Amino acid sequence: MPKSKPRKKAAAKKKQQRREFHAAAGARTVDIEGAAQGTWDDDAHELLVARGWVAYRDLEMDQLGDGWEWLPSQLPLDAGVGGEPGPTTVFAAAEGGYDVELANPNGSVDPDRAGHYDTLEDLAADLDSLEAWRVPADEYVLPDVPAFSADTPWAICQLWAGGMIDHWELAADLIHFPYEETEEGFAAVERAHRTGLIPAQLYAAIRAGRAA
Repeated sequence: MPKSKPRKKAAAKKKQQRREFHAAAGARTVDIEGAAQGTWDDDAHELLVARGWVAYRDLEMDQLGDGWEWLPSQLPLDAGVGGEPGPTTVFAAAEGGYDVELANPNGSVDPDRAGHYDTLEDLAADLDSLEAWRVPADEYVLPDVPAFSADTPWAICQLWAGGMIDHWELAADLIHFPYEETEEGFAAVERAHRTGLIPAQLYAAIRAGRAA
């Protein structure tokens, strides 16, 4: 049986830290404490969300502008050594175009795995490759006994609904959970979706991640 992993940070604080990290990584100059600033792109939003990318604006994380995450690329929580694993992400860049960071095991983005697209057409042409990319297995080590946010998928969904874990932790847990070790299996996640604990875009991302 997988063990549960204690979560001590408040969800709101973690979301703010994650936004600040991405702002710095994308070399955007934004006054977080000042008036709302950032770059928003409705055309990119429509394209990416239709393909299953999860949007910051749908998670109320768009204070610094638009961002979209490909959660099927999210590694397990235990993959991070010295940081938190992150999914492949696209940002609407303040200078125009789109910044891309490929999934990583520890929150540190290698310059060779970050790039910029000048136009939405250029980005769209590369989306199949971006969505297919995964962190190579030899770049992280998982423990023999994996740790999750709770002991069962249903309990993990309840933590998310209660604001105790972030969306990427929910995805990491439910994409990689050993469902065969629980009585209800993945049906618990399906039930959470039907009852409104998990929004449709996150549920779809979890299913896509499990199918990959």
